[in-house]
Amino acid sequence: MKVEIPVRYLIIGSVSVVAIISLVFFGFHASSVSQPPSIQTSDIKLLEIYNSIPTQTGKNLFLTQSKNLTESVDPELADLDSQIISCSASVEGLLTSSPNMGGSCVGPKVSLSSTDGKFLGGQCCGAMKDMTEYHEHLEKLKQYSNIPDIPLNPYKTPIDVAKKWIDYDRKMILNSSEQAVFNQAVKISDEGPCCCKCWHYYVNEGIAKKLIHDYGYDAKQVADFWNVSDICGI
Repeated sequence: MKVEIPVRYLIIGSVSVVAIISLVFFGFHASSVSQPPSIQTSDIKLLEIYNSIPTQTGKNLFLTQSKNLTESVDPELADLDSQIISCSASVEGLLTSSPNMGGSCVGPKVSLSSTDGKFLGGQCCGAMKDMTEYHEHLEKLKQYSNIPDIPLNPYKTPIDVAKKWIDYDRKMILNSSEQAVFNQAVKISDEGPCCCKCWHYYVNEGIAKKLIHDYGYDAKQVADFWNVSDICGI
């Protein structure tokens, strides 16, 4: 038996099919727009800052600090997110025409078109959220301003300065009594030159050797310097 389908049902069915196809198409189109993965935000300013950060490592830090682009972030923190953040033990890769450097605990390898205006940064172990200690440390680091090339803001260490201290660390061999001071400083400090053997570890190791050999620092003085020059972030 041939069943007649009322015209109104055919029309309703056709409209429904078109609506479903439209939803699928526009949903796919919206999801294809360049946005942070799994991020929904109506704050255009936060999205602009996120997109301006040059490395995925920095972007990851900013996502944490902004709670996935839902809360404002101190501009000073956003600036720190925009630096070169890495746990690499070498800075040689940043001195080439195609700058590159290893990643960190919070992000992948760094590849940049240029290092102009960029510094070696901190937050390599986690995102900084409370800047109180950061500013306290910057204030305490001012007492070392008489010593040439000591980074007074280790979260923004010039690449050439880092290379200088790394090279000094490689070349400088302490005598037995100086090495004893160094070893004691490691024991009484919070984490030694740094929490891991990254570029900052060897910078701080080189600085410590200089402080002991040329300035007569004792173990406590070296430990005090290390304790206020960390760059972990958390």
